[in-house]
Amino acid sequence: SGQIMAATALLSQRPDPNDQDIDNAMKNNICRCGTYTRVRKAIHRAAKDLNSG
Repeated sequence: SGQIMAATALLSQRPDPNDQDIDNAMKNNICRCGTYTRVRKAIHRAAKDLNSG
């Protein structure tokens, strides 16, 4: 849930984040599953969905 909260906070501050923005926002969330690239992709998709209407 920490990742979701961090992603929500990021998207509220930066509606169209780049990879560096996402990495900085998520750097304090350690995940044992190692799916950081998938999390980054999901945040990009959420930003696109939120910005499309």
